Amino acid sequence: MRPSGRSYVLVSRAVLPLILLLAAVPAALASRAGGGVDDPCIGAGETAIQMRASDGAFVYGVEIGTGTTGVVFGHQYGSDHCEFIEFARELASRGYRALTIDFRGNGASFGGDGRRLDRDIAAAVTQLRSDGATRIKLAGASMGGTAVLTAAARITPAVDGAVSLSAAARYRGLDAVRAVGRSRAPVRFVAARRDVRFANDARTLMRASKARDKAILVVAGGRHGSSLLDVPWAKSHVQAFLAR
Repeated sequence: MRPSGRSYVLVSRAVLPLILLLAAVPAALASRAGGGVDDPCIGAGETAIQMRASDGAFVYGVEIGTGTTGVVFGHQYGSDHCEFIEFARELASRGYRALTIDFRGNGASFGGDGRRLDRDIAAAVTQLRSDGATRIKLAGASMGGTAVLTAAARITPAVDGAVSLSAAARYRGLDAVRAVGRSRAPVRFVAARRDVRFANDARTLMRASKARDKAILVVAGGRHGSSLLDVPWAKSHVQAFLAR
């Protein structure tokens, strides 16, 4: 899996009526109309969702599946929700409810403090819970991994686990080292040996984590972020954790 590089068209500043409409809706509740987004990767039976984060940012995502175990996906730098769409579909076929999002300032998401990607993850968790998910796990790639680790330490009720795929220990004001030192949520750190900086960060995060249920997997090669799921051993490791 790699960053999609896809582009989006907001039916534009015809988004103003949408903004005014959603401004009257409590934070993190969603519009299912798709928010005027021309999404090149949404499929039949999948739901386009426009959420509001706690600071007012508008967060676009695609929800797939109907299960009671929900998984939120956060993409890496320069990407969007399409990055995880195939894995989300695979999980949905196994009975999960998956929500893959665009972080603020990426794809069709905008507004709010550009550093607070963790709030976008929190909005997606609220959405999945409102749609019937009773267990929630988070998965993020690179900056998305930093965001899910940070969010996991703050979301209440607590999430049921987090997966870091090449997370940075710190990214634009998000401090994952501090976060994992406060979180008790089960966690898995995955990185590639030749992706040296991020492999080192995974080890740092593993040492700092206070979770009783934690593990690190460092695979051969130099893959980064969501492309680690192209490694069968790494993908099986993540799937096994999500299934717990």
